[in-house]
Amino acid sequence: MKVALESCSCLTIGTLQKAIHRMIDRDYPDTNAQELFDLTKTELEKFCVANQHFQYQCIKNQLGGHRWFFQCPRCEGRISKLFLPPETSSMEHIYLCRECHGLKNQSVLMSKNKIYKKVTVPLRRLKEIEDKVERGHLTSDKVKELLDEYDAIEKELKSSPEYRLYAFKKKRGMT
Repeated sequence: MKVALESCSCLTIGTLQKAIHRMIDRDYPDTNAQELFDLTKTELEKFCVANQHFQYQCIKNQLGGHRWFFQCPRCEGRISKLFLPPETSSMEHIYLCRECHGLKNQSVLMSKNKIYKKVTVPLRRLKEIEDKVERGHLTSDKVKELLDEYDAIEKELKSSPEYRLYAFKKKRGMT
Protein backbone atom coordinates (compact mmCIF):
# COMPACT_ATOMS: atom_id res chain seq x y z
CA MET A 1 0.00 0.00 0.00
CA LYS A 2 1.28 3.46 -0.93
CA VAL A 3 1.83 5.99 1.83
CA ALA A 4 1.09 9.65 1.21
CA LEU A 5 3.79 12.20 1.86
CA GLU A 6 1.37 14.20 4.03
CA SER A 7 0.94 11.32 6.49
CA CYS A 8 4.68 11.20 7.30
CA SER A 9 6.68 13.08 9.90
CA CYS A 10 9.09 15.50 8.28
CA LEU A 11 12.44 17.00 9.29
CA THR A 12 13.35 20.19 7.46
CA ILE A 13 16.95 21.37 7.50
CA GLY A 14 15.92 25.03 7.21
CA THR A 15 13.86 24.88 10.39
CA LEU A 16 16.64 23.05 12.22
CA GLN A 17 19.28 25.51 11.01
CA LYS A 18 17.17 28.52 12.07
CA ALA A 19 16.69 27.05 15.56
CA ILE A 20 20.43 26.46 15.87
CA HIS A 21 21.21 30.01 14.70
CA ARG A 22 18.76 31.47 17.25
CA MET A 23 20.51 29.49 19.98
CA ILE A 24 23.96 30.61 18.76
CA ASP A 25 22.82 34.27 18.57
CA ARG A 26 21.54 33.99 22.13
CA ASP A 27 24.56 32.21 23.63
CA TYR A 28 27.36 33.62 21.44
CA PRO A 29 26.20 37.06 20.30
CA ASP A 30 29.50 38.22 18.72
CA THR A 31 30.36 35.30 16.44
CA ASN A 32 32.11 35.76 13.11
CA ALA A 33 31.29 33.72 10.00
CA GLN A 34 33.80 30.93 10.71
CA GLU A 35 32.67 30.58 14.33
CA LEU A 36 29.04 30.47 13.19
CA PHE A 37 29.92 27.70 10.72
CA ASP A 38 31.82 25.69 13.37
CA LEU A 39 29.10 26.10 16.02
CA THR A 40 26.38 25.17 13.53
CA LYS A 41 28.31 22.07 12.48
CA THR A 42 28.79 21.04 16.12
CA GLU A 43 25.12 21.48 16.95
CA LEU A 44 24.00 19.60 13.85
CA GLU A 45 26.24 16.68 14.79
CA LYS A 46 24.54 16.53 18.21
CA PHE A 47 21.06 16.43 16.66
CA CYS A 48 19.35 13.06 17.04
CA VAL A 49 15.74 11.94 16.59
CA ALA A 50 14.48 8.49 17.58
CA ASN A 51 18.07 7.28 18.02
CA GLN A 52 18.87 8.28 14.43
CA HIS A 53 21.84 10.55 13.80
CA PHE A 54 22.24 12.34 10.48
CA GLN A 55 25.00 13.29 8.07
CA TYR A 56 25.11 16.77 6.55
CA GLN A 57 26.51 18.55 3.54
CA CYS A 58 26.83 22.27 3.02
CA ILE A 59 27.54 24.69 0.23
CA LYS A 60 28.60 28.32 0.43
CA ASN A 61 25.92 30.75 -0.57
CA GLN A 62 26.42 34.05 -2.39
CA LEU A 63 26.04 36.13 0.77
CA GLY A 64 29.01 34.48 2.48
CA GLY A 65 27.12 32.04 4.69
CA HIS A 66 26.48 28.35 4.26
CA ARG A 67 23.44 26.40 3.19
CA TRP A 68 23.07 23.07 4.92
CA PHE A 69 21.46 19.87 3.65
CA PHE A 70 20.69 16.47 5.09
CA GLN A 71 22.45 13.57 3.45
CA CYS A 72 19.95 10.78 2.91
CA PRO A 73 21.13 7.69 4.86
CA ARG A 74 20.32 5.38 1.95
CA CYS A 75 21.07 7.17 -1.35
CA GLU A 76 23.42 9.76 0.20
CA GLY A 77 21.70 12.48 -1.81
CA ARG A 78 21.79 16.12 -0.69
CA ILE A 79 18.23 17.00 0.35
CA SER A 80 16.41 19.53 2.53
CA LYS A 81 13.72 17.22 3.96
CA LEU A 82 13.71 13.75 5.47
CA PHE A 83 10.51 11.78 6.00
CA LEU A 84 9.47 9.16 8.55
CA PRO A 85 6.48 7.01 7.54
CA PRO A 86 3.82 6.21 10.16
CA GLU A 87 4.50 3.15 12.30
CA THR A 88 1.33 1.54 10.93
CA SER A 89 2.86 1.32 7.46
CA SER A 90 4.96 -1.61 6.31
CA MET A 91 7.75 0.76 5.31
CA GLU A 92 11.12 1.00 7.04
CA HIS A 93 10.71 3.24 10.08
CA ILE A 94 13.71 5.56 9.66
CA TYR A 95 14.10 9.04 8.23
CA LEU A 96 14.92 8.90 4.50
CA CYS A 97 14.30 11.13 1.48
CA ARG A 98 10.97 10.89 -0.32
CA GLU A 99 12.49 8.97 -3.25
CA CYS A 100 14.03 6.29 -1.03
CA HIS A 101 10.70 5.78 0.76
CA GLY A 102 8.80 5.98 -2.55
CA LEU A 103 6.49 8.67 -1.19
CA LYS A 104 4.03 10.58 -3.33
CA ASN A 105 1.67 13.46 -2.59
CA GLN A 106 -1.89 12.54 -1.64
CA SER A 107 -3.20 14.26 -4.77
CA VAL A 108 -0.97 12.10 -7.00
CA LEU A 109 -2.07 8.91 -5.25
CA MET A 110 -5.71 9.90 -5.57
CA SER A 111 -5.58 11.34 -9.10
CA LYS A 112 -7.15 8.27 -10.71
CA ASN A 113 -9.91 8.07 -8.12
CA LYS A 114 -13.23 9.22 -9.60
CA ILE A 115 -14.54 10.59 -6.28
CA TYR A 116 -11.36 12.62 -5.85
CA LYS A 117 -11.62 14.16 -9.29
CA LYS A 118 -15.36 14.77 -9.27
CA VAL A 119 -15.90 15.70 -5.60
CA THR A 120 -12.76 16.53 -3.62
CA VAL A 121 -11.06 18.78 -6.17
CA PRO A 122 -14.20 20.89 -6.85
CA LEU A 123 -14.99 21.18 -3.12
CA ARG A 124 -11.42 22.31 -2.47
CA ARG A 125 -11.76 24.95 -5.20
CA LEU A 126 -15.04 26.18 -3.69
CA LYS A 127 -13.26 26.59 -0.35
CA GLU A 128 -10.42 28.53 -2.03
CA ILE A 129 -12.94 30.88 -3.65
CA GLU A 130 -14.77 31.40 -0.34
CA ASP A 131 -11.48 32.23 1.38
CA LYS A 132 -10.45 34.71 -1.32
CA VAL A 133 -13.78 36.52 -1.24
CA GLU A 134 -13.82 36.63 2.59
CA ARG A 135 -10.31 38.11 2.72
CA GLY A 136 -11.52 40.96 0.54
CA HIS A 137 -9.13 43.36 -1.21
CA LEU A 138 -10.49 42.24 -4.59
CA THR A 139 -11.92 44.39 -7.34
CA SER A 140 -15.61 44.03 -8.00
CA ASP A 141 -14.82 42.46 -11.39
CA LYS A 142 -12.61 39.83 -9.72
CA VAL A 143 -15.31 39.09 -7.12
CA LYS A 144 -17.89 38.68 -9.89
CA GLU A 145 -15.54 36.36 -11.80
CA LEU A 146 -14.93 34.24 -8.69
CA LEU A 147 -18.62 34.06 -7.81
CA ASP A 148 -19.49 33.04 -11.38
CA GLU A 149 -16.88 30.27 -11.15
CA TYR A 150 -18.30 29.28 -7.74
CA ASP A 151 -21.85 29.03 -9.16
CA ALA A 152 -20.65 26.96 -12.15
CA ILE A 153 -18.75 24.51 -9.92
CA GLU A 154 -21.70 24.26 -7.52
CA LYS A 155 -24.11 23.58 -10.40
CA GLU A 156 -21.84 20.89 -11.84
CA LEU A 157 -21.42 19.27 -8.42
CA LYS A 158 -25.16 19.09 -7.78
CA SER A 159 -25.69 17.21 -11.03
CA SER A 160 -22.81 14.81 -10.42
CA PRO A 161 -23.87 11.30 -9.26
CA GLU A 162 -20.59 10.98 -7.33
CA TYR A 163 -21.29 14.17 -5.38
CA ARG A 164 -24.89 13.19 -4.71
CA LEU A 165 -23.70 9.87 -3.24
CA TYR A 166 -20.99 11.68 -1.25
CA ALA A 167 -23.51 14.20 0.14
CA PHE A 168 -25.98 11.40 0.99
CA LYS A 169 -23.31 9.47 2.92
CA LYS A 170 -21.97 12.58 4.65
CA LYS A 171 -25.44 13.64 5.79
CA ARG A 172 -25.98 10.22 7.36
CA GLY A 173 -22.50 9.96 8.90
CA MET A 174 -21.45 7.14 6.61
CA THR A 175 -18.11 8.70 5.50
